[in-house]
Amino acid sequence: MLSTKQKKILAYKCARCFTENADKLAWFFSSNSIYSDSLLCNPCFKDQFKKLTETEKGTWAFYDKKN
Repeated sequence: MLSTKQKKILAYKCARCFTENADKLAWFFSSNSIYSDSLLCNPCFKDQFKKLTETEKGTWAFYDKKN
């Protein structure tokens, strides 16, 4: 019989480079990226964000649109 108090350990890894940065991961969303709906570390997030179109970048709250 299995115990009901079994611990389940989750590994928070970057979906792109597979490094473990549990405190430095961010959720990435894009309609055109293979890494959409995944956790990315800071360097990978920046790299993928640079590849977004200006329209997609504008949907992020932190992005300052230049008029």
